[in-house]
Amino acid sequence: MQPAPRVSIRGNHDLRRYILPTEQVVVATRLHWAALLEPVATTVGVFLLVAVVVKAVPLSVEPLAEWLWIVWFAALGRLGFRWLEWRHQWFVSTDKRLLLLYGLVIHKVAMMPLTKVTDMGYTRTPGGQLLGYGRFVMESAGQDQALRQIDYVPQPDQTYRTLCAEIFRAPGARADKPEPGPVPGGATPRPPVVIVRGRALGDGPRPTTQPIPVPVSGSEVPPAAPPAAPAVAPVTPHWDTPGDWQRPRPYDPNPR
Repeated sequence: MQPAPRVSIRGNHDLRRYILPTEQVVVATRLHWAALLEPVATTVGVFLLVAVVVKAVPLSVEPLAEWLWIVWFAALGRLGFRWLEWRHQWFVSTDKRLLLLYGLVIHKVAMMPLTKVTDMGYTRTPGGQLLGYGRFVMESAGQDQALRQIDYVPQPDQTYRTLCAEIFRAPGARADKPEPGPVPGGATPRPPVVIVRGRALGDGPRPTTQPIPVPVSGSEVPPAAPPAAPAVAPVTPHWDTPGDWQRPRPYDPNPR
């Protein structure tokens, strides 16, 4: 699977303060605008309700009913505050972790390392299918994490494929057995050492011996010491005849 393209955050101050220099951003997006539907609907509903009440009351109490517009201004102020929060809310995925940045007055960061993600649920409600958003639910080995559920994710299908490609590339999601490679220091892995031991009999040709494999682990076994030279009987010179002292003869334990 091909790695996801990297995203530049050079001009985004909200993201640069939380992304490490050693990280590469894969996904960086605000939440879908559908997150503002509830405050917008609330503001519109309060406006219609106050307008109906003000028009329906008698003229004698109409000045008091006009104070109900304060409720609508409160709803309008809530809508503005939620819009500012939405502007500073980001969902970010790097090559090492997932982050959810939120909060306007109090900045908050929820984070989960990619190596901890064991499962990721993906849900699209009928409204999400119509407007184009989804919900991701992260699982981490049965543990409660700060970043567990992300609602109103825009472009959910593409974002889901991008996150899966990055999670499968994470070190913790690969096979438990490491792939063979060069050992530290640049040395080449050494195959198992097998020692063959044998013994020669007599002075004739060395017979063929059956090898005795002995597996050895660790460093290389030092070579065996060479066999000792056979003992040679000492010789002594004899002086029986002229010139005999120059020819060595076998040693005689009982000389004449």
